[in-house]
Amino acid sequence: MSQIPFRAPRIGFFGGSFDPPHTGHIALASLALQTLDLDKVLVAPVGLQPLKLGRPATAFQDRLAMTRLALAGHPRLELSEADAPRADGQPNFMIDTLGRLRRDLPAGAQIFVICGADAFLSISLWHRAADLLMEYPFIIGARPGFDLGRIANALPEDISVASDEQKDSHLLTLGLRDQAGRRSRIYLLPELQQDVSATELREAMRSGEPMPSLLRHAVLGYIREHRLYRDGTP
Repeated sequence: MSQIPFRAPRIGFFGGSFDPPHTGHIALASLALQTLDLDKVLVAPVGLQPLKLGRPATAFQDRLAMTRLALAGHPRLELSEADAPRADGQPNFMIDTLGRLRRDLPAGAQIFVICGADAFLSISLWHRAADLLMEYPFIIGARPGFDLGRIANALPEDISVASDEQKDSHLLTLGLRDQAGRRSRIYLLPELQQDVSATELREAMRSGEPMPSLLRHAVLGYIREHRLYRDGTP
């Protein structure tokens, strides 16, 4: 009897504030899942976002609950608490979170970091950005018409664009190389139809515009029940 060849798990990690989780988040996670043939995507609300210290944010447990509701009916999109608030109250750094996650996954599992193009533009400010990019391939979703050249321009100074020797013919990719000779890759998804700003969404709800087309009914119900995004504060 012939054996089925073993394939190491391919896991997407989609971190973020998810304040609130909206249809744009689901669209990006689903597009990454299908395009890169991932086994699943872990959607992980962040406990304390390092680049948003001092800004008001909805409580983690509320964001976790809303994300659980937003993912209902998407069996390969899984809620993850891997990026839950740290016991010491310090910010959550993605490279630390992924290191812990990697130890819990089967040997050989490959982790892909998923993020939107606008979020990636701040990559140089991320903690140990160069190591993060070299250790984990990124999947970046952009709306049609987004200037993909901005992705290359946003890279840290010690990372350059390199020829992609393992380029997949059906995927748009960007090869990376650092000064130590390490190589990695960015997968570009310039077909994301949903262009949703969580900031604008929160402001709209505070002004009395629920925008139900951008939020699942269950998420909107949770927001109303718990009186979130009212009176200018979470």
